[in-house]
Amino acid sequence: MNKTKTIQNTTKFLIISAIFSIFLLSFASYSQAIAPAFTKLQAVSTSAPTALALDARENLYVVSSTQNSLNIYNHNGAYLTSLLTLNKPISVAVDAGGRIFIGNAGANNVEVYDGNLNFLFKLGSGNGEFVTPAAITTDNAGNIYVADLKSNIIKIYNPDGSYKSSFGSTGSGDGQFQSPTSIAINEAAGEIIVSDLKVITTTQGITESVRIQIFDMNGVFKRTFGAYGQGEGYLIRTMGVDVDGAGRIYVTDSYQNIAQVYNSNGTYLGSIYDEISPMRTPMGIAIGKSNRLFIASLNASRVDVFGVDSYTVMGVSPLTLSFEGQQGGDPQAQNVEISNTGTGTLNWSASVSDSWITLSQTSGSTPPAQLSILNVGINLAGLLAGTYSGTVTVTAESGVTEVVSVSLTVTAPPAVLSVNPSSLDYTSLNGLVPSAQTLTIENTGGGTLDWNATSNSSWITLNKYSGAAPDTITVSVDPAGLSAGIYVGTITVTADSATGSPANIIVTLNVIAYGTINVTTNRTTATFTISGPASYSGSGTSMTATDAPPGTYAIIYGDVLGYITPASQTQTLTGGGSISFTGTYVKKTVVKKNIIAGAGPGSTNPATVNVVYSDGAPTGVQFIANTYKYGVNVASGDIDGDGIFEIITGAGPGPQNPGEVNIFDRTGSKIVGFTVGYNGARATYNYGINVASGDFDGDGQYEVITGAGAGPANPSYVKIYAYDPAIQQMVDSGIDLLAYDTLFGVEVAAGDVDDDGVAELITAPGAGNTNTGIIRIWDIDTSMGVGQWSATLTKEFTAESYYKYSVNITSADVNGDGYDEIITGAGPDRASRDTIKVFDRNGTQLSQFTANLSRAYGTTIDSGDTNGDGIAEIVAGAGPYAGNRAFVRILNASSGAVITTFKPLNTLYGVNVAAGDLGY
Repeated sequence: MNKTKTIQNTTKFLIISAIFSIFLLSFASYSQAIAPAFTKLQAVSTSAPTALALDARENLYVVSSTQNSLNIYNHNGAYLTSLLTLNKPISVAVDAGGRIFIGNAGANNVEVYDGNLNFLFKLGSGNGEFVTPAAITTDNAGNIYVADLKSNIIKIYNPDGSYKSSFGSTGSGDGQFQSPTSIAINEAAGEIIVSDLKVITTTQGITESVRIQIFDMNGVFKRTFGAYGQGEGYLIRTMGVDVDGAGRIYVTDSYQNIAQVYNSNGTYLGSIYDEISPMRTPMGIAIGKSNRLFIASLNASRVDVFGVDSYTVMGVSPLTLSFEGQQGGDPQAQNVEISNTGTGTLNWSASVSDSWITLSQTSGSTPPAQLSILNVGINLAGLLAGTYSGTVTVTAESGVTEVVSVSLTVTAPPAVLSVNPSSLDYTSLNGLVPSAQTLTIENTGGGTLDWNATSNSSWITLNKYSGAAPDTITVSVDPAGLSAGIYVGTITVTADSATGSPANIIVTLNVIAYGTINVTTNRTTATFTISGPASYSGSGTSMTATDAPPGTYAIIYGDVLGYITPASQTQTLTGGGSISFTGTYVKKTVVKKNIIAGAGPGSTNPATVNVVYSDGAPTGVQFIANTYKYGVNVASGDIDGDGIFEIITGAGPGPQNPGEVNIFDRTGSKIVGFTVGYNGARATYNYGINVASGDFDGDGQYEVITGAGAGPANPSYVKIYAYDPAIQQMVDSGIDLLAYDTLFGVEVAAGDVDDDGVAELITAPGAGNTNTGIIRIWDIDTSMGVGQWSATLTKEFTAESYYKYSVNITSADVNGDGYDEIITGAGPDRASRDTIKVFDRNGTQLSQFTANLSRAYGTTIDSGDTNGDGIAEIVAGAGPYAGNRAFVRILNASSGAVITTFKPLNTLYGVNVAAGDLGY
């Protein structure tokens, strides 16, 4: 906007008083309506506020997308609490029940929390439900409205978070959107208000514009307004919108650093612009029932607050009251001041939590700049001696609420002997004299109290034997000459004519010796801490402490990468005894409940993928992965770290098939695709691409491993790609490995064969007619970051030397020892059976058996824990022979026993297999 013009116009109307006021200017050229008056109030300091909302009590909720946080302040801007686990939050709303709705741009979701910041659920399907949830609001019925900026749609959800309906589409027409930025509801008028960054396409090109669209509560377009440009009444970049009780519409303009005000028909009423402390990139906006307007000033790191017309600001002081009274008479009443620093009349009500708190009135009105006095009294009738707590709640008509804490101490009038504690316990370890303890003698009644004390045991000593209350006695014990055991004595305190006399205090002395604590674990990298009468810490597989005093001890085990941490344990150690803690770390495994079947490499087979359960039952997910023939290679892994595996496909070994990789979600919808290139250039070898997955850097996201297809001229190139969720693309890890000096490509797999918590790369030569099954294991160094990973050969052994065409490979922990074994399936030699072998990390063969799916051309394999028993099974598919049908068999990895057999596809040339957890 033209700031010079604004300053000149504003200066004419400024009134400087104790409170700096800004008044909206009324311009006859726009409307004859009278602009509302604004008073600048104290801003709320908060880091980079993006959006804000108010609850029924006008507590302020502010999200910051740069800080990934929600900060909550009370109605006067005092900090209350924060939620710091968000993912680029850009919108927030609070419904009438106090539920908090937060739109996360980083997770494409809207999360719902209760008033105590406990997570409840996510709207719709959760992550990915939205592209950009730019704004959220709710109606009186509890329905939730979300403006999806990049989808150009308003989505509506039921109060339970389930999808209800939507309206809008991409375009510049009435009822369409081009980046809706904010949404508000005028309940009185039954209208939905949406701010939109409209784009107009003309014969001269694309022109930026802006508009405010009004819909009825069914999403039916009613009217629109808004003029694009700088200056009074014009808008350039609308980021926030709200409506007050009079139906006036407030719109923030982040480009002009102002807020514009219109009536319900779009007639311009005036602007908000603070010359002394200008708003900087105003974003979210909200107006409360107290007629206070809150605006998120992003680049000023504050929330600006304005009073609108006749507004109220309630203050209550003090917020704590303390009373003391003796039975028989009420304490003097105290006053609570209710202030109003606003310009309107503050109507309020007051209530109490307990009947012993009395009020001089339960409601009242406080004029502007005035105080009201609320008299708070105490009624002791029926109360016993002791302490009590309660509250007085003051609630403004706007919903703003303050709670005054009330504490009360009631005493009894007659003299009462009170000796505390009623018992003393001492422990002597190995003959050491324990520290002295103190008895407190009090008169909890009226008058004065003189006391006398005696002891019945020679090992008990008092520092005094008479006195006047209040007083203390230091009590010491001497274990000299006492053997191990428990000794009990009595101290008797008397006071003439006092209630509670005599008072007998039991003294217990436990004479004991030190004990021993033993700790054992099954991991050399384990750590643990022990707390109790003494504290210890240790690491490794064992620790012994021989100087442990008796008592209850608790042990907490530290995390070990790739393992489930043992639960904390508690044991009690007796004097001279011993206790033992055992921490067993169990390797984390993923239950792979789903089998992904890819069509075998027949020349007419399309790239069909079918997903079934581990018993062969259909899931209903079947799709074509690419446009080529010769079937499709398959793998599965959690590439985005959301706990649900994705489906990874590679083009089948057709002579003209490129090295194309496509990745699909659990429903068969494509997420990302790319063509593998080697040595910085696009692959020119064709014959498709082999695929696998593994987590090489321990970040919970699987990387995609690619191996050159089995073309007769294809070198054994291996590349590894990582998924970047920010750009939703696969990026090159830096691995560009020539695994062998053979041709016909390379087979790839991954497994944690050395039990270090991250995967190693496993390779075998491709299915060439002269290639034997030489297994190589590679360590992947990820320390330099994605793009600069490197591979080092750590182990090599021969899995098959008699038959040619190499072997198929996979890796998993098949015996529960914590180490992944290497599993091979016979390659597609027409003379080879479908033989499966299992090797340990050193290349020692552990077992061998046949899948008995076909008599020639080997077998395809994958592995995983398909039944949740913590031990992996082998998933075998029929080899690529023209007569082999697409049978799959799941086998016990130790014995080869058949668990189940099924046929997921109606194609020939066998079947390619993968196991994964797709979340169904």
